[in-house]
Amino acid sequence: MTMGLHKFIYRTEGVEAVQPLSDSLQSVERALHVVEVLVHEARPMSVREISEQIGINRTTAHRLVATLCACGWAERAPDGRFQLSVKFLAIGHVVNHQRKFLDEIRPELVRLSQLTRETVHVGVLDRLEIVHIDKIETLERVGVSSRIGTRGAVHSTSLGMALMAAQDEDAVERYIAEATTIDPPLGLADPDRFRARIVDAHARGFTMDDEDDSIGVRCIGVAVRGPDAQPLFAISVTGPSPRFTRETALHHGPELVCSADRLSRRFGYAPVADGKSVA
Repeated sequence: MTMGLHKFIYRTEGVEAVQPLSDSLQSVERALHVVEVLVHEARPMSVREISEQIGINRTTAHRLVATLCACGWAERAPDGRFQLSVKFLAIGHVVNHQRKFLDEIRPELVRLSQLTRETVHVGVLDRLEIVHIDKIETLERVGVSSRIGTRGAVHSTSLGMALMAAQDEDAVERYIAEATTIDPPLGLADPDRFRARIVDAHARGFTMDDEDDSIGVRCIGVAVRGPDAQPLFAISVTGPSPRFTRETALHHGPELVCSADRLSRRFGYAPVADGKSVA
């Protein structure tokens, strides 16, 4: 292949052709949109569905999908629809070794900690428990004592509630059904209160642990989503309740939401409006 300033030469089926560079870039952009849609939906899709999601005609969508299949990046599912190929598994494996997950998100966590002057935690779900996997210490002389690897009940922590609030109602009910069968502190004693707090989180945009997990400690949390809109992990701002008052926590909530939104978009999440993903 030779590349010029305005045109490039490509070969397909033994025929050399010249295509304007602008057309080529548009084709690449549209092909990447097809990939993004398949990642976001996390299921096989028909050409019609793909064309409607991207907003292009079906002929163009079919050409793009056929090109991805010919290059080995997409394939037909058993039902005849199209899905990403296993090549993307290999890419994920390589990227996972080249770039460390926590290193990638740390700059945003540091920025959030500097803004709020409180401790920022990262947590993931492990069945009925939330596990702290990273943290940024407060800039204040007095902070909240915590350790990476610490576990807590999902329903009494802002991180855990944030991860549950980011899932659908069925997932919440499955958690309730299991959590109510075990003893405290992991056991859930008041399902209705937990449901109400999930509703509050949806309305407010973030969750609040108002000294539920530990007396003297207040937290707010938000989930970070992946390409399929499912939560990957949650981040929280935590401080001693005399300093990190309810008013202060509510004040910093929108900034926490913005941080989670930036991280979600970086991990491939695209909010959906009117049936189409929006950047």
